[in-house]
Amino acid sequence: MFTIKAVSQATGVSIETLRAWERRYRVVVPVRDPNGRRSYAPEDVIRLRKLREATERGHAISKLARFSDEELAAVLTTASSDGLSQLAPRSFANQMVIAAENYRPDDCDQALSMALALLPLGDVVRQVLTPVLVEVGERWHNGTFNVAQERIVTGTVRRQVGAVLETYNRITSASPIVFATLTDERHEYGILMAALLAAARGVRCHYLGPDMPAGDIAVYARRVAAAAVVLSVPMRPSLDAANAGIAELAQALPRPIGLWIGGSAIPKLELGAYADRITVLADYTSFERALDTLAIPKR
Repeated sequence: MFTIKAVSQATGVSIETLRAWERRYRVVVPVRDPNGRRSYAPEDVIRLRKLREATERGHAISKLARFSDEELAAVLTTASSDGLSQLAPRSFANQMVIAAENYRPDDCDQALSMALALLPLGDVVRQVLTPVLVEVGERWHNGTFNVAQERIVTGTVRRQVGAVLETYNRITSASPIVFATLTDERHEYGILMAALLAAARGVRCHYLGPDMPAGDIAVYARRVAAAAVVLSVPMRPSLDAANAGIAELAQALPRPIGLWIGGSAIPKLELGAYADRITVLADYTSFERALDTLAIPKR
């Protein structure tokens, strides 16, 4: 359960607006303790994020308040008439980079928090986080960003995406998907982004993170009855360990558990012996198509 202050920070809706929406339209009904303090469930937070986004697109809260979650989701699939949905992602991405330039982690945190509150998660992945992480990586490689500036951004991404996954996991009963990278691979942002896209579709995301032994991933996936294991294999100096880990997983995972692999190193991997066992993810669109094959209920 969340306090009204935490909900305001997570959704981008001010405390005064939250109170007004509840009083006038009963958009959500928080639980109150004996002292009258509000407590919100995770599903309240998600609904309020959607309501905020819809109002930003020009829809009246008095009308939205009567909508079911399914009707609200339908509203959000329509294009914005005033162009805000196209402008906002670029703005949030720029704010995050500028915050890192000026050594302001709180500003970076706030920019991503607002993006998560106002935008569909798919837009956050494609139009905010992906370009930000690419630019930060390039700046680090060419020496215009130091390690501390890079960590401002990557720390914010890891922390906030983790919080979103935790919130969504509390309200889904769908079969889980396990996300990880193999031993010695510490670049985790590909699987973080994939997990965020999966969460938006109602998936329970078991995020194991980077540098995981293949055997441990397989054991975990079997124990939680995972629908699939998703690996990210970025370009790396040596592919021997990656090939060995993938082979171990392909043999250890029972057939009902899918083995999905994405990343820039795919063209150099030796997947031929396990081609019938592996789903290759060329990009986020192919990942979302793979999710559709699982028939996971959408919010």
